[in-house]
This record gives sequence, C-alpha cells and structure tokens, in this order.
Amino acid sequence: MNGQDIRETYLEAGEFFASVVDQVDIDGWDELALGEWCARDLTGHTYRAFTTILSYSAKPGDKVDLESPVDYFLKAFESLADPKMVAERGRAAGLEIIDDPRMMVRGFAMYVKNKLGELADDFILATPVGGIRLIDYLPTRTFELVIHTMDLAKAVVVDAEPPEKGMAATLEILGQIALHRGHASDLVLAATGRGGLPNGFSVLP
Repeated sequence: MNGQDIRETYLEAGEFFASVVDQVDIDGWDELALGEWCARDLTGHTYRAFTTILSYSAKPGDKVDLESPVDYFLKAFESLADPKMVAERGRAAGLEIIDDPRMMVRGFAMYVKNKLGELADDFILATPVGGIRLIDYLPTRTFELVIHTMDLAKAVVVDAEPPEKGMAATLEILGQIALHRGHASDLVLAATGRGGLPNGFSVLP
C-alpha cells in the first residue's frame, strides 16, 4: 500500500469501530466482553488506537528505531504486553469515556483525522518502545481497531463486517508475526485444511 491507502485503511477501520460503538445499548456497557474487560473497558482500550497517535505525535521522535509494523509489535511484546498492565490500561481508558462512550469515540475519530492531515508520512512518532514513522505505525492501529471491534461486536451482539482493506492489513500483520514467532507452518497448514490448531492457539503472546 502507498501512504494514502494506509491512511484511508486506518480511517475506515476507525469508522468501523465508531459504527459498532454507536450500536451498543445504553445498558450494555457493563456486559462482559473480553477476558476481564467489560464492553466499556474494551471500547476504552480500542479507542487508544486514536489517542496514542495524538499523544505520540505531541513530542516527535528524533530517530527511527522500528522500521515496520511488525518490528513495533515484536518490540512491544517484550515490554507492553504484560496481561495485568494491558488490562489496567483498558480499564483506565474505559473510565475516560464513561460519561458518553459514543461521543468520545466519534470526537476522537475526528480529532485524529484532522491531526493526520497535519503530519507527513515520515513524521517520527515517539512511542514507548522507540521511534517509528507515522506510516509504519498506522497499520498497527488498524490491526487493533479491526480485531477489537470484532471482539466488541461479538460481545454486544452487533452484526458488523470489518472493512476489506482493514482485514487484509490485519491478516498481513498476523502472517508476519506468525513467521517471526515460528508459527507460520502451523498457521498455513490449518488455513489450507491440512491440519488443526490446538485450543487457544494464538500467534500473539
């Protein structure tokens, strides 16, 4: 994908997320959604796909440490993927949107769209795991938006189909992570009907 396609794919994934949030019943926010997260926590975690771009762009990085979306994930797995920390960040983000999740998600979707209009593809974002170009970071947020919006839709029983380009980007990243983590053969064999996967199999830590 070129830079414009990557941006459009991210924004489409953001709209997919917002459209599902719009359909959550007012009494559905405390429903169990994913692990120990309720629907509000999961929505808060997912809306960080907007807020991290805004916060990381506020203090530009001075060098590129991560050359690709998969580089970012592999590095993040080392320090940011602790289940307790992830769960707590989700709950904290859920509290940020507690008053009006729909308004907050729609509002930040617009903020980040406007911010992207100000940033060049090679703008370096200073993330907690190193500097990465905007255009290489956006697919990681598309990945989060697609997967967690699917989680949310399932939890609150909303019929929603992920955008095709966002799903393609997500599958590409999953395949690359599987390759790096030694799970590619298992994944390929299972996907082509030549084998099964153990219960709970994941290419993620």
